[in-house]
Amino acid sequence: MRLLLVAIVCEMALFSAVAPHFLSAGNFIEVARFSVELGLVAVAMTPVIVTGGIDLSVGAMMGLAAVVFGVAATTAPIPVAALFALLVGVAGGIVNACAVAWLGIPALVATLATMSLFRGVAEGVTEGAISYSGFSPGFLFLGQGYLAGAIPSQLPCFSLRWPGSVCCSIDRSWAAPGMRSGSRRPARVMRVFPSGSE
Repeated sequence: MRLLLVAIVCEMALFSAVAPHFLSAGNFIEVARFSVELGLVAVAMTPVIVTGGIDLSVGAMMGLAAVVFGVAATTAPIPVAALFALLVGVAGGIVNACAVAWLGIPALVATLATMSLFRGVAEGVTEGAISYSGFSPGFLFLGQGYLAGAIPSQLPCFSLRWPGSVCCSIDRSWAAPGMRSGSRRPARVMRVFPSGSE
C-alpha cells in the first residue's frame, strides 16, 4: 500500500513537471468526472474480490446494458429503458452465478466465457456500428453536467455508494477465510483455482 502511494506521488510529480496545468482545479474536476464510471465498477467489484471471487465480464456486461438501454430508449421512456438495462445486468449476474455455484466452473473461466458472450451480443445488436443518441438534456446532465457550475453531477452518485464499500472492506467477517486470517496466499486464488482437497 505504501509503495503504491509513493508511486502515485512520483507519478503526479512527473506529470506536473511535464504538464504545468496537471495540478489545476479544472483538471482535477475533469479527472474526477471521467473516473466516476470506473470508480462505480471498482466499488461493485470490491465485495467480489474480498470474498475470493473474480469477474472478468463486468466491462462487457456494462457495454451490453448500455446497448440495451440505448435500444429501449428509442421507443420507451428513460425509466423503462433503465429498468431493462438493470434486468439485463441481473440476468448476466445470474448466468455467472449459476456457472460458478451450480456447475462448479472456476470463476475465472466462467466469467471469461460470459465476457465473450456479453460482448458478442452487444456487437451483434449494434452490428458494430450503430450508436444511440438524441437523449434529453435532463438525462445527459446526469453524466455530463455540473452542479453549481463546478462539481460533476456523477460525484454524488459515487459518494452515496462509496461508504458501503468502505464498510465492507473494514468488516471482513463475511470474507473468504484467506482474507479474514491475513493469509499471504490471496483468497481469490484459492477460490478460482481450488485445491484437490476442496
